[in-house]
Amino acid sequence: MNIRIGKSAIAGIFVAVTAVAAYWYWSPFLAIREMQSAAKSNDADAFNAHVDYPRLRESLKGQLSSFMTAEMAKSADSKNPFAALGTMLALTMVDKMVDAMVRPEAVMHGMQSGQFSPKSSSAARSAGTADKPTKQSDKPKWSYVRKGADKLIAYSEDAAGKDDKKFGIVFERSGFANWKVTELRLPSFKP
Repeated sequence: MNIRIGKSAIAGIFVAVTAVAAYWYWSPFLAIREMQSAAKSNDADAFNAHVDYPRLRESLKGQLSSFMTAEMAKSADSKNPFAALGTMLALTMVDKMVDAMVRPEAVMHGMQSGQFSPKSSSAARSAGTADKPTKQSDKPKWSYVRKGADKLIAYSEDAAGKDDKKFGIVFERSGFANWKVTELRLPSFKP
C-alpha cells in the first residue's frame, strides 16, 4: 500500500513539474494570443498589461536617432555651420515624434497589421478600419525567434526579405511567465 502511494506521489509530482515547465515554455505564445485578442476587441487595458511603454519609447528613439544621425552625416557639408544645429533640432523632433507615435492604439494596430508607422495607423483610424475586426486573409503571419530563455522576437512574414528587413516585436520575460513588449524593430531603422 505504501509503495502504491509513493509511486502515485512521484507520478503526481512529475506531472505537476511537467505542466509548470510546459506553461513556462509556452508562456510567450499565450501572452501574444492575449495581446492579439485584446487588440481585436480594442481592449487597451488588457493590451497595455503586456507592454513596457517606457522601454518601447527608448528603443524607438534610439533607432530613429541613429538612423537620422547616419543620414545627416552622409549629407552633411562640413563647411556648413548650421549642420550641427540641424542635427540637434532633428534629434529633438525624434523624441517628440516617438512620444506622440507610441500610443496603445498604434501598437495594437502594429500587432494587427504586421507593420508600424504613423501613416498606417492614422490612415486606419481615419478610415474607420482600426476598430473593425480584420478578415482572416488580412491577418499578418508571424514567425518567432527565441533569443535565450527570456527573449522572443515575432517577425511579420508579410515583408519579404531577411529578419533585419522585417517588422519585429520583441517580447521579454518579466517574472516567471509574464511577457512584455519592450521593443519594436522597424525594418528601415534596425540597429
